[in-house]
Amino acid sequence: MIFLFRRWVSLLLALMAMSAAAVADEVEIWSESITSAWLDNHVAARRSIRPRPPARLSRTQVWASNIARSDMQAFMPTDFDRAVGAKMQPFQDYNFLVGTELVHGGESRFLSSKASWEAFLKRDWERLGMTLGLSTAGFVDSVANGYSQSVIGTMDIPLDLSLHTWSTGLRLSPSMNLDGLKGDISTGLLSEIVGQTQLTSPADRFRSELNVRLGYGLAPNARPVASARLELRIAPNL
Repeated sequence: MIFLFRRWVSLLLALMAMSAAAVADEVEIWSESITSAWLDNHVAARRSIRPRPPARLSRTQVWASNIARSDMQAFMPTDFDRAVGAKMQPFQDYNFLVGTELVHGGESRFLSSKASWEAFLKRDWERLGMTLGLSTAGFVDSVANGYSQSVIGTMDIPLDLSLHTWSTGLRLSPSMNLDGLKGDISTGLLSEIVGQTQLTSPADRFRSELNVRLGYGLAPNARPVASARLELRIAPNL
């Protein structure tokens, strides 16, 4: 009988201790200030922290032209337009770019702006060993209050020429341009011999690429035009 009485007393003391602890927790809840550290220690369902996606610098392009002039010129000196611009690719899975450009006129001395957009699609036709591409671009000029839209197709046919590190090919580019200010539609065809080589290795911090183009353009209402272009591109390996 005495042993049973002791067990009942022990049980009552345990219940009283649990009640006191619960009361102490309630007093702590209402008396202490709720902070983020207190929530992490007392709340089981913690807030999920989503990592922020890193910035993709490869989806942004910035360029400038004719910012600094040189006194050493092979032909008669002319005052060129100075321009700075930027483009960005808002959607990662689509080849669509939007941008803007600021142009300071050399002779007119006016500052104008252009809003531009472009989209492109490229596919390899492995059976015939060629690459097909389609691109469209347009811009709106704030000064002329007009717009322009162009559509250009490309067909690249590789040429098997033994030129060491150079890769060569034949490029055919039909084009159509719409001038919204004049309401004119023009077409043309440009054929080019394209050469390309890499000046740096893939492990370098910067990527250098040299392009050479020799072309001949045809248009219905214009004379044929021969062109030559040498281009050096330097970009960081991101």
